[in-house]
Amino acid sequence: MSLPSEIVWLKGLFQKYYTQNRVSLPYEAARREFGYGTVSKIDARHGGFENDKEFNAFLQNQAPLFVSASISEYMNPSIQPMEKKGLVGSDLIYEFDADDVETECKQEHDTWVCSHCQAKGKGHLSKCTNCGKGVKLSEWVCDVCVSATKGKTLSLVNVLQDDFGMDEKNIFVNFSGSKGYHVYVRSESIFSLPKSGRIELMDYLSMHEMDLSLLGFNFDGKAFRCPKSVSSSGHAQRIMRELIQLVERASEDEWTLLSGSSPRSIKSYLQNRSAWVAEIQSGYLPALPGKKTEAFWNSVLGEVVKRLHLPIDRQTSGDIHKLIRVPNTLHGNTGFIAQDVSIAQLPAHRPFEDTRVFSSLPERKILVHECPRLSMGSFTLDPVENKEMVVPGWLAVYLVGWGAAELR
Repeated sequence: MSLPSEIVWLKGLFQKYYTQNRVSLPYEAARREFGYGTVSKIDARHGGFENDKEFNAFLQNQAPLFVSASISEYMNPSIQPMEKKGLVGSDLIYEFDADDVETECKQEHDTWVCSHCQAKGKGHLSKCTNCGKGVKLSEWVCDVCVSATKGKTLSLVNVLQDDFGMDEKNIFVNFSGSKGYHVYVRSESIFSLPKSGRIELMDYLSMHEMDLSLLGFNFDGKAFRCPKSVSSSGHAQRIMRELIQLVERASEDEWTLLSGSSPRSIKSYLQNRSAWVAEIQSGYLPALPGKKTEAFWNSVLGEVVKRLHLPIDRQTSGDIHKLIRVPNTLHGNTGFIAQDVSIAQLPAHRPFEDTRVFSSLPERKILVHECPRLSMGSFTLDPVENKEMVVPGWLAVYLVGWGAAELR
């Protein structure tokens, strides 16, 4: 079966890149199962390589658009079926995708179409606003949503460091090459951790179904107790820190949304913010008139937990047989590199600029089918629909790989 000219073009670019750039694997090749694809992300799996040299030869000869490897080590990774591979142990992997992080920008660059009634519109919806049926989403990423995803990644790294004593010897981060970041934890202490333990750890990290009363947030019918900020730790400390910052800095409009109270009530409550901070630090959430205290603070605390929630991909984190993109390989949908990023460099990392490997590629004429306004680092593209245009080579790779354009 012959491949479309766009795929042939991308594979040629990838092959040239892999010929000129060696990929260093962060783990022993002979212990990992590999998967790869061109038509889809994984056309074949159960692949194996003896070493980095053999792996790089494969990249140079085959130039797959997608390359993944197992998060687990096996005695015989290329053997089938799975139970015969001989599981040795598994890394922990946490995947953050911009699609799962709530941002306002999705209302501008994402679109939806209902296959039932053909209604369509802008935004990130799960159901049609006309008939209530499921919709097909067209999801894009921009600086805003990928930056928010990076923020969640940093929060996870902080929890791993603060609550579990992990450091840069155990935690490894890389840009996915597309919409987010992957966080790997490699440590002897977790290598043999069973699936149940991984799910329990993931639930803690993501604050899944958290019981606030177990952290010290309790209304006893008269007063709403909370942990003393100076003595709290873990999630209790994070909630207290966020709560105090809201009291000190959040606008009255924001408090209206947080609590569900009227603007007039909020104005009255927040007349003396410093007194509220002092009371919270002493272990009590301020009492409100009548019987409003419990409902008010339950609403606020619920919103605080939502803000601190880490939208970790649950399926990825609990699946020890998961294949995930090999760090420092190219992503076939974008042409960006799945770049390793140190924890120290992560806050300043610019995913849409630092990971461009085709910046020197000549401009290319393409037909753009449909593309929203894109803001990617220093480059901005206005909305385009069914238009031929000449664009920078790296952007042509991105739009063609994304399926939004074809070559001309």
